[in-house]
Amino acid sequence: MDIDIALDARYVQEHFPGIGRYVYHLAEALAELPGGPHLTLFYNPAHPGHRFNLAELADRFPTRITLSPVTARPFSLAEQWQLFRPARQGRFRAWHAPFYIRPYCLPLPVVLTAYDVISARLPAAMNSRKSRLAFEITTRLAFLTSRRIIAISQAAAGDIQRLYRVNPAKIRVVPLGVSKHFKPLDPAGQQEARARLNLPQRYLLYVGINKPHKNLARLLEAFKLYREQGGDPVKLILAGKEDFRYSGDLRDKARQIGIMEQVEFRGEITEADLPALYACADLFVFPSLYEGFGLPVLEAMACGTPVACADNSSLPEVAGDAAVLFPAGDVAAQAASIASALQQAPELRRKGLERARLFSWQRTAEMTLEVYKSLANKP
Repeated sequence: MDIDIALDARYVQEHFPGIGRYVYHLAEALAELPGGPHLTLFYNPAHPGHRFNLAELADRFPTRITLSPVTARPFSLAEQWQLFRPARQGRFRAWHAPFYIRPYCLPLPVVLTAYDVISARLPAAMNSRKSRLAFEITTRLAFLTSRRIIAISQAAAGDIQRLYRVNPAKIRVVPLGVSKHFKPLDPAGQQEARARLNLPQRYLLYVGINKPHKNLARLLEAFKLYREQGGDPVKLILAGKEDFRYSGDLRDKARQIGIMEQVEFRGEITEADLPALYACADLFVFPSLYEGFGLPVLEAMACGTPVACADNSSLPEVAGDAAVLFPAGDVAAQAASIASALQQAPELRRKGLERARLFSWQRTAEMTLEVYKSLANKP
C-alpha cells in the first residue's frame, strides 16, 4: 500500500534543535523502511537545517522524499492559510505536524506529535500569564483538530489524556530512537577526543537546554555537596543550546556557591562532537523536573556512559533499571546518587548499552507508519 504523507519540516532549523532532530531522523528512518511512505517535506528555504541537511536527505532518497518550499514560518499567521492549498493539492493520506502550534484548518487528517505538556504540569515553566494562556489555547486546539496524536512516552500519553481529556483512542505511544553514531569509544578514540575537545580527564556531564525546569541550580548544589563529602575531584560540564535569559543565573549560582572553577559551560555542541562528549564522561546526570521522553539519557547510555537521573515523568520509563534514580527536588539525594552511580559504573555501562539497544529510529519509523496506516480507510 503506497502512502503519501506531508511532513512539516519547517522545524528543522536552529530555533527548534530537539524537534528538528526528531523530524530529520524520523524522515530518514521512514525513507529507509521497505514499504514505507512517500514523504513530501515542507520546509522554509530561508531557514537552513542547522545541524541537519534536508537537501542532502532528499538526494539520498530521491524516490521516497520530495522537498516542497514554503514561505510561511512557524508561529506566523501566514501558516494558517498559506499551507492550506498545497495540503489540498497533494494526494496526501495525512499531514504530520511535529509541533502543537501549526495550521489548524487543513483539508486532510492531521497526525500531531506531542512531546510533553510541561506548562500544564509545571505552570512556572512559562514566565508570563499571557504565555501560559497562549499555550493552553493552542494546545487544546491542536488536540481537538488532530485525528491522531503521537505521544513519545506512556507518561506523556497519560498526561495528555488526564489533563486535556483527550479520547485515548486518538493517542498512540511511539518512543523516540537513538542514532547509530552514538556509541562507545575505545581508549585511543577517547584520547583523541579529549585532546580535540579539550576535555578534563574526569568529568560529570549534563546535556540539554538551561531552562529552569531542567533543575540545573540544584545540580550545581548537588555537585558542590558531592565534592564536599569527599567525592572525587571531577569537574562538571554543562553542555547544550543556551537560553540566554537564564545563562547569567546559573553562572551567578556557580560563583555564589564557590564552584565556578570546577564547572564548564560549553554551550551548544556540534552533532559530530556530541557522541564523544558523552563517551568520555565518567557519569551523565539529568536532574530534570519533567520530561516528555528524555533523549539525552538514552544517548548517554548508547555511548556507554553511566547515568543518574531524576525519578519523575518519563525518565524511569526510558532508563529502566539501567540508571540510578533520585528525587529531583532533593539535593542530598542527588549528591548521593552521583556517588552511587560512580561506584556502580561498570554495571551501569553494561545495563545502559543493553537498554539503548531497545530504542532505534527504525522502530520509531515502523510504529509511526502504523499510525499513518490506521488512517488509510478513514474519509
